[in-house]
Amino acid sequence: DAGQGALLVIAGLLVRFLPVPWLERYRRTWLFITGAGAAAVFFGFLYGEFFGPTHVLPVLWLEPLEEPIPLIVAALVLGAVLLAGSYALGTINRVREGGWAYALYARSGLAGALLFAAIGLVAWGLLAGSAVILVAAGTAALIAMVFIFIGLFVESGGGPTGGLQATVELVDSVVQLGSNLVSFTRLAAFGLTHAALMMVVWQATTALWAPDWRAVAAVVVFLIGNALTFALEGLVAGIQALRLEYYELFSRVFQDEGRRFRPWNPDTGGDDDDAEPSPAASTELSSAAPAERHLP
Repeated sequence: DAGQGALLVIAGLLVRFLPVPWLERYRRTWLFITGAGAAAVFFGFLYGEFFGPTHVLPVLWLEPLEEPIPLIVAALVLGAVLLAGSYALGTINRVREGGWAYALYARSGLAGALLFAAIGLVAWGLLAGSAVILVAAGTAALIAMVFIFIGLFVESGGGPTGGLQATVELVDSVVQLGSNLVSFTRLAAFGLTHAALMMVVWQATTALWAPDWRAVAAVVVFLIGNALTFALEGLVAGIQALRLEYYELFSRVFQDEGRRFRPWNPDTGGDDDDAEPSPAASTELSSAAPAERHLP
């Protein structure tokens, strides 16, 4: 929503530049708030949403409630692109951790990337009606699953028990990959939910509007409806975005090994929280038992 997104942009800039003491603790969040607002403004222009379907902005792409299927397809395509990026980063990490041989058999390395590419080929083959592409996809998927199984089998220690464990984990990997991709349809659900809620708010506002005291009631309904929708969508979208980043993307990049994770972050003008830990903290971290290494 371009209107609600503009409010976020203003809020982020106020957090960054307003010289108020109690805002100091939130100063580092200004870039996140402003970026979220800019993204909301961008999609608000695409959907023609400005504090709801007020017809202030023209629809540049589509109306979510009128064309839900293209919106869902777009969410899946975006999810596929993000997953491809996570596999690329995961492969780089696996190479750095154990070399190309380790990355070749890793679920979040080359083998996993090949299986993901095979799913893309299946979709392409079905859309194009090409048997050749489907055969190539099946071959790529079979090769990928063989490599993944070998890696899981070695990681589990071999033997009958290891074979059973590797088989179960292989099936879980295939099912999980499909579910991870489908999870991105929730991005389309955000657009559909916002459009539906704001349509109700706008219809209630226009139904109440009249050139008398009812105009005040209409304004109150419009403001309260926008505020409630804004708060509800901020909570839901925030939680679901974190879930997508952690489970679908971050799990293919990060691997726990008992060492403190230090993410890269830009200088946002706040306090330096990336200072070296104290000697006591370093001793505590180094003395802790390393986490068991699992093949991703």
